[in-house]
Amino acid sequence: MSDDASAVGARAAAVLDAGGVLRAATLEERADWLAEAALTLEREAHHGSKTLSEATGLSAPMVEWAARTTLGTIRKDAMLALAQEARGRSPIAMLSVVLAANVFTASVRGIVVPLLLGVPVLVKASSREALFPVMLRDALRRIDSRLGASMDVVAFGGGDLECEAALVTLAEAVSVYGSDETVEAIAARLGDIPLVAHGHGVSVAYCGADALAKVPIGDTIADLSLDICAYDQRGCLSPQLVYIEETTQSSAEHFARRLADEGLGPMSKTLPRGPLPLSIGAAQAQWRGIAEVEGTLIRGHDYAVAIRPPQPIRWSPGFRNVTLVPVRGLDEAVRAMEPIGTNLKCVGADSVSLPEVQARLAASPVLSAYACTTGTMQTPSLNAPADGHPIWHGLFQT
Repeated sequence: MSDDASAVGARAAAVLDAGGVLRAATLEERADWLAEAALTLEREAHHGSKTLSEATGLSAPMVEWAARTTLGTIRKDAMLALAQEARGRSPIAMLSVVLAANVFTASVRGIVVPLLLGVPVLVKASSREALFPVMLRDALRRIDSRLGASMDVVAFGGGDLECEAALVTLAEAVSVYGSDETVEAIAARLGDIPLVAHGHGVSVAYCGADALAKVPIGDTIADLSLDICAYDQRGCLSPQLVYIEETTQSSAEHFARRLADEGLGPMSKTLPRGPLPLSIGAAQAQWRGIAEVEGTLIRGHDYAVAIRPPQPIRWSPGFRNVTLVPVRGLDEAVRAMEPIGTNLKCVGADSVSLPEVQARLAASPVLSAYACTTGTMQTPSLNAPADGHPIWHGLFQT
């Protein structure tokens, strides 16, 4: 699938024109439409999990889990509550969205929220993964063809300036998911069109002493394992570092072995890892080799757990390679997070520590990440903030 500039421009004009019908519909009508389309797409993703697996590089069970948990957030009550948060504002005429390919369901919130709020959307799919956005478009159109005309998908190679110009010319804002280099390059060409940037991001988790004592440790292990394994640790919400408050009763190495044996190992069977790309295999070998030299590395068939000090930070290649970082408490953990700055997207925390983690993040002058309980890092609610802003940031007239 590849479009030329004339096709992109024609679809942009059609989407913009369909915005009138979208805004004329009531909020209830839009919420009903989107909720029904989400249910339809969830069924289709289940039946087409093998095809989506081939397109995304994830295992079929992972594809089914991802579609079910993501599309399950598109509920009428959640959408109406979100719309209440944004009430009283005038929507922009049209949004253009540039997607990345690392997490195939990342397109859902970026498309559903604008449509809910009356903003038509033209999506540039990644050349590496266009299937799911097209499936979403088709589900929207099957439920209501008139409302469905307010969303369309185009695809073209990165750096095609004619197609890019056709994508953004009619838009009142452009939302870009991708590397910082991609975001900066597009921003430099947008002129006066507002940019909603979703650049490079990483996430971490924090487990206080209570998570290893008062909270059943089995729950802590299960929650962390799901966060690490989801999407094969390829997304910006995937924790690469887990800060562990060590105590005399529980060492980081003891916890690491239990995490491997009771969490990551069993999850290899329920949510298997997809094929390891050659480039990632080389990076993984290097990361694991350095981890062994530095200290402790626990290997499994398709995962590894390293233990190392907070600084300097050494990021893994993802794909279920995670670092446990022993700390003396939350103060040390937050100090270790601060050099990540605005690239830190999310901090998962055990339920006991979560309120304090939220307070510390809110008070930080350099961190804009949001916090949630471990086990939910990869399944943000519909109204979860993005890059330090409400999810509806950029969708209204200023």
